Amino acid sequence: AAAAAKKANPKTTAAATKATETSSKIVLTPEAKIVSDNFKANKGKLPWPVEKGQITLKFGNQPHPEISSLKIHSSGIEISTTDGSNARAVFDGEVYSVIYVSPVQKSVMIQHGDFFTVYHNLSSVSVSKGDKVSRKQTIGKIRTSGDTGKTVLKFMISQNTTYTNPQSWLTPM
Repeated sequence: AAAAAKKANPKTTAAATKATETSSKIVLTPEAKIVSDNFKANKGKLPWPVEKGQITLKFGNQPHPEISSLKIHSSGIEISTTDGSNARAVFDGEVYSVIYVSPVQKSVMIQHGDFFTVYHNLSSVSVSKGDKVSRKQTIGKIRTSGDTGKTVLKFMISQNTTYTNPQSWLTPM
């Protein structure tokens, strides 16, 4: 991007080029700023990304579930739910990407201005990159592990590149 900008405007300063190369913030259009502000105004009021479930792994640093002397960091939360459950968008937005982690595991990332919600551990996806989605719209089916028999959605929220605790964004269940 920086090289294209320099070619288009050769008088661009080195500082401006470096800022473009190292920026981790999304430059928002006026419309995207409204979307971002609306998302932020709904902190603590977002619907859960599943119809019913419970948090089985919290955000942040915590003891490893099997090795108590080991600490792990979770960039999101894990929500255990029932077999056959759907993941659903927590807010209006646009599908930024659909990621195929493996043949049986997929993720969906939805953009809400400079906020992103990530829905990981899906067995199937019902949206495509660029699709507009609405609050509570089904975006895919949550995968049930063949090893454990558990159905768990990994859910994350970030603003630009900074992950935040998703639990603080959701309405109490």
